[in-house]
Amino acid sequence: MIQSMDRLLYGKTNIDKIVSIEPNDGFVEIFTESEGQIQSQVLSNKYWILSNKKEGHSWVRLKGDLHYKWGKQFSSREDYLKARSILRRGDIFSIYDPKESFMVKDGVTYFKGLSPSEVSILSFDLETTTLDPKDEQAKILLISLTYRGFNGNLTKCLFAYDDYLNQSEMLAAFCERVRELNPSIIIGHNILGFDFQYLKGIADKEGVGLTLGRNDSDATFDNYESQFRKESNQFIKYHKVHIYGREVVDTLFLSIKHDIASRKYSSYGLKNIIKQEGLEKINRTFYDASQIRVNYKDKVEWEKIKEYCKDDADDALALYDLMIRPFFYMTQSIPKSFQSVIESASGSQLNSMMVRSYLQEAHSIPKAHTQEVFEGAISIGNPGIYTNVFKIDISSLYPSIILQYEVYDSEKDPKANFLSLVSKFTETRLKYKRLFKETNDPKYDALQGAFKILINSAYGFMGAPGLAFNSPKCAAFVTEKGREILKTSIKWATGKDYEAT
Repeated sequence: MIQSMDRLLYGKTNIDKIVSIEPNDGFVEIFTESEGQIQSQVLSNKYWILSNKKEGHSWVRLKGDLHYKWGKQFSSREDYLKARSILRRGDIFSIYDPKESFMVKDGVTYFKGLSPSEVSILSFDLETTTLDPKDEQAKILLISLTYRGFNGNLTKCLFAYDDYLNQSEMLAAFCERVRELNPSIIIGHNILGFDFQYLKGIADKEGVGLTLGRNDSDATFDNYESQFRKESNQFIKYHKVHIYGREVVDTLFLSIKHDIASRKYSSYGLKNIIKQEGLEKINRTFYDASQIRVNYKDKVEWEKIKEYCKDDADDALALYDLMIRPFFYMTQSIPKSFQSVIESASGSQLNSMMVRSYLQEAHSIPKAHTQEVFEGAISIGNPGIYTNVFKIDISSLYPSIILQYEVYDSEKDPKANFLSLVSKFTETRLKYKRLFKETNDPKYDALQGAFKILINSAYGFMGAPGLAFNSPKCAAFVTEKGREILKTSIKWATGKDYEAT
């Protein structure tokens, strides 16, 4: 039996070792991985929409009296989308992503009972003649592939264009090998912005699909562009890719998330990060990548190029291993796919946990507040050059205020689940920090890092627009108390002849 707090933190469904979830009409296929063996089980699945009013006789009243208190479930995706299109002129709430929709309603999460090394993974990289697959001269020259399975066993493959009659045959061989190896996670650096789009472009020209799914289905791509936040006002545009039964992780996105606090990388290019982190493979063959498309027809150079490229996929895997652990363990709590956790913002992740905390108990859901302007922190500076400087940093100021003053929105969150989550995040993080100090086991450091990310997202979540459980008034209260603390500290320091800078 899962304890009530565990239901809040991890969801109510106690299925462990989940590596992928695939909702279908009437059922959801859940893939689990244990000691290198992939198994699947089937549960029932229905899509759902909530409304602020009863839209028909088949609509069901949810518990509580929050804004969206009526709900209806649909057996088919087509019926759900039709109803959503008709009702969207009114006041409704639904989650478009079918995986997140199922996970929120049924309280399911990935990776419980797993560590990153226990999940099979495949890394790949392309070398091409052009940057644009629509170019007349576009051709995939090489595909390097590195697979890591149970007990860390590695399999490496190199697909070269001149080993096949045409590009179609080369793509078929690559896809077949991926299906044979059967990884749960597919990774690469900038694979969403380049590699997958190039594969798709060549496949479209050849009139073939990319048959990569666990059910032998083709990879699918969203027609619309998604955006990944790089900086506060900079976004990377890409098209999401979906592969049945597998998760896709772009290590470019992962490296940006990993670097968000330190900002230590001079660029997010793969080779640059590998060099900065000291992860370059010893005795590796090097070749000027910019010359590959120029020299590949020279037989002598071609052999050098292939020798260089056979290890290309290893770099993304090394990057993944360096950076993934906190995000992997976060995914055990967040009702989103692993792929979505890497691609989405922390505010939406916390909001999904809050929606789950109510909806998995068949409770009504509040309406998101529109964006409101409120006063933030303070910034004071005395211009000049200082040679004797003492720096003071207030650790976790906003989360500490939330806990000390028991900050939550009683109107939107009558069960105080937000406060319970922040408290549980903090309690769990401190436990893992202690265990790491006692054992020096990196797993515990990664776990405390995962909960640190969740803790630090709490304030931003409250002030973010468009989230069901946001609360601008609570965010304003937190910043107000923060200003009081900072002003009191500055008054104390200046009273002792220190100057605020």
